[in-house]
Amino acid sequence: MTATKTVKAELIISSITQYGNVFRVECKATEPLPKIAAGQFAHIKVPGKDLRRPICVYDNTADTISFIIASVGAGTAAFTAQQAGARFDAILPLGNGFPILPDVTNIAVLGGGTGCAPLLKIAKDYSDLNCTALLGFPNAEQRKVYGDDFDRACERVCYCTDDGSLGYRGFPTDLLTEIAPEVLYVCGAPGMVRTAQKFCAARGIQGFASMEQRMGCGVGACLVCTVKINRDGRIQNLRACADGPVFPLEEIVL
Repeated sequence: MTATKTVKAELIISSITQYGNVFRVECKATEPLPKIAAGQFAHIKVPGKDLRRPICVYDNTADTISFIIASVGAGTAAFTAQQAGARFDAILPLGNGFPILPDVTNIAVLGGGTGCAPLLKIAKDYSDLNCTALLGFPNAEQRKVYGDDFDRACERVCYCTDDGSLGYRGFPTDLLTEIAPEVLYVCGAPGMVRTAQKFCAARGIQGFASMEQRMGCGVGACLVCTVKINRDGRIQNLRACADGPVFPLEEIVL
């Protein structure tokens, strides 16, 4: 993947919409944004906090950017408590995104909850791909944070909910046997990643996962976000922020 320039961008919040403990944050950039690949993230400045918070880029244009953020701690709570018009800065894009392989036309994305967020840009930025999305949520209300974005970007979308309030009742991994992609892209809990590994190995297809690791510095210095990887027959602890967050499924040790 060709490296893109990382910048400190000044962003202005256009709107914040809440769905349970998940927020959709739409922002306007004061200057043109660099190219951002699916799976890359921003390190955002949070009011009253010294440490930035790493948040994946959900969608963007040259002068707009949006994030899907779960309020799970003091930092994300402080950020999502802001109002429209608030300004903050973000260092972006960071990390390595999902690779789009040549001569591939049939792909699938598999995500759960906020883990669906890094996956939209794969289908949206590469509209010539035949993309099937398998997306899981606790309930229908939690799915609303994504609107109809996946429906517009993908050829087929299968929604799954824990309580059966929308689509299939159960896990999106239950539906893997109904699809036959050439490449599978994943972001979700370790169990989802593990099931995706087995699926790809059994069918001899390639897969890539964005690992949801807690990060500290976000630039590879603190080693908080290590992921165990088996590469070339050797176990390594690689950094999700600098070496990932996207890794080949076959290399991830769970």
